[in-house]
Amino acid sequence: MNVYQVVRKELKRLSEPYTFLNGDVYLVITPTNIWIWLGSKSYCDDRAVGAWLSKVIEEDQKELLIKTVMEGEEPQEFRDLMQFQVKEGDTPGFLKHFEKKEDVDYRLLQIIQKAEGMIETKEIPIKYKSLKSGDSFVLDAWDEIYVWIGKKSQVREKYEAGKIARALDVERKRRPVVYTIDEQDEPKNFKEVVERIAKEDKKK
Repeated sequence: MNVYQVVRKELKRLSEPYTFLNGDVYLVITPTNIWIWLGSKSYCDDRAVGAWLSKVIEEDQKELLIKTVMEGEEPQEFRDLMQFQVKEGDTPGFLKHFEKKEDVDYRLLQIIQKAEGMIETKEIPIKYKSLKSGDSFVLDAWDEIYVWIGKKSQVREKYEAGKIARALDVERKRRPVVYTIDEQDEPKNFKEVVERIAKEDKKK
């Protein structure tokens, strides 16, 4: 059995005694399963990266099953694997630290459903204030792709935003991390991330 802490887009192997921070995400890999342990205060980016990394591992070891557990709701099967304690705290994740990795253009796409039912996708300035509750958006930061869902967004807008993100993911064989963010559950540092992406945008 191997236990890993998700640190940004990498896995840090842990040894006994195991201590989990309630603001982080951990992977526990056994011969049959990949367990994703989610701390009660973990950020959406930590959770997304944890799921992404488990998928990468699963592709190499297809016989493994992915199971997700929340802090405080661990099934007995998980508790029987090991002894661990949970402490208050977290490790900086992507939403707390943004670095431009490549000389590429970034873009913000707005997905709008017109009155006649047609879907329009247009590129708009990368600004936090560009995000509107009535639409869905795709913020393409190359290594990281954000699907932002407005609380009044239409079903077809949400679907199209997800479709665009998946297409970008397939197009870039580098496996970017795709985050889906609902407006009402938006991480507190997301505005800062958008502003930093805008600042680093090569087109500006």
